[in-house]
Amino acid sequence: MNTKDVFIVQLDACHENTWFVSLLNSVDGLTEKQANWKPNETTNSIFEIVNHLIFYNERHLNRFKNIPVEKIEDDNTFRNRKDLSWDEAVKKITEITTEWTKAVKESDEENLDEKAPVLAHLTIHTTYHTGQIIYNRKLQGIWNPEEGVVG
Repeated sequence: MNTKDVFIVQLDACHENTWFVSLLNSVDGLTEKQANWKPNETTNSIFEIVNHLIFYNERHLNRFKNIPVEKIEDDNTFRNRKDLSWDEAVKKITEITTEWTKAVKESDEENLDEKAPVLAHLTIHTTYHTGQIIYNRKLQGIWNPEEGVVG
């Protein structure tokens, strides 16, 4: 297994459950009201977490594809910068996740080797926030343990 194969396995795990819950499965079936719920004001809602993942995953995808990115003027990466509805946000993060897999599959070894640290951090970052989403759902009592995480 080479570097490309490892990253494809990691990116695929963001799409579909493996031995842990995928990002896309963690947001599946949520209403906008559930996605906006917060246990308190110091915690991010699921919708805010997805906005944050859209911001960073898209930004780094563009860098990976050598597309210039804008300077960050507003450091609140959890806000809804694109004014998306919840359904639109789920669609957007799904598209970005799919595009990441495609970009890695099509990438040459030199580009992949050069940008491997960013990709490694991106997949870890995504799984970290997936855990937060599941925890938030558990606090709401709307997580089905049959989906992959018990307790």
